[in-house]
Amino acid sequence: MNICQLLSPESTQCCDKTNSKKKVLEKISEMMANSIDCKAQSIFESLLNREKLGTTALGDGVAIPHARVNHCKCATAVFLLLDKPIDYDAPDGKPVDIIFAILVPEDANNSHLEHLQKIAKLLSDSKIISQIRHAHCDEALYDILEKAADRLAA
Repeated sequence: MNICQLLSPESTQCCDKTNSKKKVLEKISEMMANSIDCKAQSIFESLLNREKLGTTALGDGVAIPHARVNHCKCATAVFLLLDKPIDYDAPDGKPVDIIFAILVPEDANNSHLEHLQKIAKLLSDSKIISQIRHAHCDEALYDILEKAADRLAA
Protein backbone atom coordinates (compact mmCIF):
# COMPACT_ATOMS: atom_id res chain seq x y z
CA MET A 1 0.00 0.00 0.00
CA ASN A 2 1.19 3.49 -0.88
CA ILE A 3 1.32 5.48 2.36
CA CYS A 4 -0.42 8.43 0.72
CA GLN A 5 -3.51 6.24 0.58
CA LEU A 6 -3.64 6.86 4.34
CA LEU A 7 -3.60 10.62 3.84
CA SER A 8 -5.97 13.03 2.19
CA PRO A 9 -5.50 16.66 1.20
CA GLU A 10 -7.62 17.56 4.25
CA SER A 11 -5.35 15.61 6.59
CA THR A 12 -2.19 17.27 5.27
CA GLN A 13 -1.54 20.74 6.66
CA CYS A 14 0.99 23.47 7.05
CA CYS A 15 0.28 24.28 10.65
CA ASP A 16 0.82 27.22 12.93
CA LYS A 17 -0.12 27.97 16.53
CA THR A 18 1.16 24.66 17.83
CA ASN A 19 3.80 25.37 20.42
CA SER A 20 4.08 22.07 22.30
CA LYS A 21 4.03 18.33 21.85
CA LYS A 22 0.72 18.17 23.74
CA LYS A 23 -0.90 20.75 21.43
CA VAL A 24 0.31 18.84 18.36
CA LEU A 25 -1.11 15.56 19.66
CA GLU A 26 -4.41 17.32 20.42
CA LYS A 27 -4.55 18.76 16.89
CA ILE A 28 -3.76 15.35 15.36
CA SER A 29 -6.47 13.75 17.52
CA GLU A 30 -9.08 16.28 16.44
CA MET A 31 -8.18 15.87 12.77
CA MET A 32 -8.27 12.08 12.97
CA ALA A 33 -11.56 12.04 14.90
CA ASN A 34 -13.11 13.85 11.95
CA SER A 35 -12.07 11.10 9.54
CA ILE A 36 -12.78 7.98 11.62
CA ASP A 37 -15.56 7.07 14.00
CA CYS A 38 -13.65 7.72 17.22
CA LYS A 39 -13.58 10.44 19.86
CA ALA A 40 -10.67 12.87 19.79
CA GLN A 41 -10.03 12.31 23.50
CA SER A 42 -9.63 8.56 22.98
CA ILE A 43 -7.18 9.13 20.12
CA PHE A 44 -5.25 11.69 22.16
CA GLU A 45 -4.94 9.30 25.12
CA SER A 46 -3.70 6.52 22.82
CA LEU A 47 -1.08 8.78 21.24
CA LEU A 48 -0.02 10.15 24.63
CA ASN A 49 0.26 6.66 26.13
CA ARG A 50 2.47 5.62 23.21
CA GLU A 51 4.70 8.67 23.76
CA LYS A 52 5.08 7.67 27.42
CA LEU A 53 6.72 4.43 26.25
CA GLY A 54 9.36 6.47 24.42
CA THR A 55 9.46 9.34 22.03
CA THR A 56 8.29 8.79 18.47
CA ALA A 57 10.70 11.47 17.23
CA LEU A 58 13.25 10.03 14.81
CA GLY A 59 15.66 12.95 14.81
CA ASP A 60 16.45 15.63 12.25
CA GLY A 61 13.17 17.39 13.05
CA VAL A 62 10.90 14.43 12.22
CA ALA A 63 8.40 12.56 14.41
CA ILE A 64 6.00 9.71 13.66
CA PRO A 65 3.45 9.59 16.47
CA HIS A 66 1.43 6.41 16.19
CA ALA A 67 -0.99 4.29 18.14
CA ARG A 68 -3.42 1.42 17.97
CA VAL A 69 -7.02 2.40 18.72
CA ASN A 70 -9.95 0.14 19.56
CA HIS A 71 -12.61 1.92 17.52
CA CYS A 72 -10.39 2.50 14.50
CA LYS A 73 -11.51 0.28 11.62
CA CYS A 74 -8.72 1.10 9.14
CA ALA A 75 -5.38 2.85 9.17
CA THR A 76 -5.49 6.62 8.87
CA ALA A 77 -2.88 9.35 8.96
CA VAL A 78 -2.30 13.06 9.44
CA PHE A 79 0.69 15.02 8.19
CA LEU A 80 1.67 18.35 9.73
CA LEU A 81 4.41 20.77 8.79
CA LEU A 82 4.82 23.12 11.74
CA ASP A 83 5.75 26.74 11.12
CA LYS A 84 7.91 26.71 14.27
CA PRO A 85 9.73 23.58 15.45
CA ILE A 86 8.78 22.28 18.91
CA ASP A 87 10.54 20.29 21.59
CA TYR A 88 9.55 16.65 21.06
CA ASP A 89 12.12 14.85 23.20
CA ALA A 90 13.98 13.78 20.07
CA PRO A 91 17.00 11.52 20.56
CA ASP A 92 19.24 14.06 18.81
CA GLY A 93 17.82 16.94 20.88
CA LYS A 94 16.64 18.80 17.76
CA PRO A 95 13.16 20.31 17.72
CA VAL A 96 10.53 18.75 15.45
CA ASP A 97 8.66 20.46 12.60
CA ILE A 98 7.62 17.46 10.45
CA ILE A 99 5.00 15.14 11.89
CA PHE A 100 3.47 12.11 10.18
CA ALA A 101 0.94 10.59 12.59
CA ILE A 102 -0.74 7.25 12.03
CA LEU A 103 -3.52 5.32 13.75
CA VAL A 104 -4.28 1.68 13.12
CA PRO A 105 -6.87 -0.76 14.46
CA GLU A 106 -5.99 -2.46 17.74
CA ASP A 107 -5.30 -5.80 16.02
CA ALA A 108 -3.25 -4.46 13.07
CA ASN A 109 0.19 -5.70 14.09
CA ASN A 110 1.93 -6.39 10.78
CA SER A 111 0.36 -3.58 8.75
CA HIS A 112 1.21 -1.14 11.54
CA LEU A 113 4.88 -2.02 11.31
CA GLU A 114 4.85 -1.94 7.50
CA HIS A 115 3.30 1.54 7.50
CA LEU A 116 5.84 2.82 10.02
CA GLN A 117 8.69 1.38 7.97
CA LYS A 118 7.47 3.06 4.77
CA ILE A 119 6.90 6.39 6.51
CA ALA A 120 10.36 6.28 8.10
CA LYS A 121 11.91 5.51 4.71
CA LEU A 122 10.06 8.41 3.08
CA LEU A 123 11.08 10.82 5.83
CA SER A 124 14.72 9.75 5.86
CA ASP A 125 15.27 11.13 2.35
CA SER A 126 16.98 14.52 2.70
CA LYS A 127 15.66 15.76 -0.67
CA ILE A 128 12.07 14.99 0.31
CA ILE A 129 12.56 16.62 3.71
CA SER A 130 13.91 19.75 2.04
CA GLN A 131 10.95 19.88 -0.34
CA ILE A 132 8.52 19.42 2.56
CA ARG A 133 10.11 22.23 4.56
CA HIS A 134 9.78 24.56 1.57
CA ALA A 135 6.09 23.78 0.95
CA HIS A 136 4.12 27.00 0.92
CA CYS A 137 0.58 25.64 1.34
CA ASP A 138 -1.40 22.50 2.23
CA GLU A 139 -1.91 21.53 -1.42
CA ALA A 140 1.80 21.80 -2.24
CA LEU A 141 2.63 19.74 0.83
CA TYR A 142 0.23 16.96 -0.16
CA ASP A 143 1.54 17.01 -3.74
CA ILE A 144 5.14 16.61 -2.50
CA LEU A 145 4.17 13.67 -0.29
CA GLU A 146 2.11 12.00 -3.01
CA LYS A 147 4.90 12.21 -5.59
CA ALA A 148 7.55 11.04 -3.11
CA ALA A 149 5.41 8.10 -1.99
CA ASP A 150 4.76 7.12 -5.62
CA ARG A 151 8.51 7.15 -6.35
CA LEU A 152 9.23 4.99 -3.31
CA ALA A 153 6.46 2.55 -4.22
CA ALA A 154 7.74 2.13 -7.78
